[in-house]
Amino acid sequence: MKTILTIMMLMIAGLSLAQTSKQTQYAAYLKASKIMWERSIDQAKSESGEESFQTAMAMYGLLNNTMATEDEDTFDEYKDFTVELLEKLIEENPEWGEPRAVLSSTYGLVMAYSPMKGMFLGMKSSSLMEEAMRLQPESPLVQKLFAGSKLYTPEMFGGDPEVAVSTFQKALEIYEQSDTTENWLYLDTMMGLALAYRKTDQNEKAKATLERAVAIEPQYHWAKSVLEKINKS
Repeated sequence: MKTILTIMMLMIAGLSLAQTSKQTQYAAYLKASKIMWERSIDQAKSESGEESFQTAMAMYGLLNNTMATEDEDTFDEYKDFTVELLEKLIEENPEWGEPRAVLSSTYGLVMAYSPMKGMFLGMKSSSLMEEAMRLQPESPLVQKLFAGSKLYTPEMFGGDPEVAVSTFQKALEIYEQSDTTENWLYLDTMMGLALAYRKTDQNEKAKATLERAVAIEPQYHWAKSVLEKINKS
């Protein structure tokens, strides 16, 4: 019996090692798991280097996850590393829009935790996003993050839920032109669109979007919970 358990543990360990950072990020997103996000960061560093965009995206995923888990301590632990890496990538790749969009969104998370920082980060974040949209308008990531900024920014500071809807739709269309398998950003774009629909009083469209997301990924518990709220309202 002991031998069988040992073999099973080794098999599980082997499967874990065989996972790519992308696969681990997908699982981490579904489970809202800090441990799995941290594992994906280590995997990204191993796969593509400590100063790669892949590593920055794994870090950004962890920062984004802290919003769901209300884990400001972990956010503070990783925030500066993420910002510094993205700034380095921007400096080295001045015509690349995606790092700018991710840095803009990271500043958005900073402001969500500390609204007073919006006084000096708000314009900086907006400028970065505008540059990202100018440089890479056909990037689904850029479109998704721009849509998120329009959804979560107060309207008095430039937010626009209607623009968020159309831009999330465009991001989904671009994502669906390629393989969306185990892509947490694709699922998150669907969630963003559903939330934008809700904010613009289009609950039936929000419901249809969430039902589609759950059909794609039955373990998408966040989508299921929002669906329950819509059905009860």
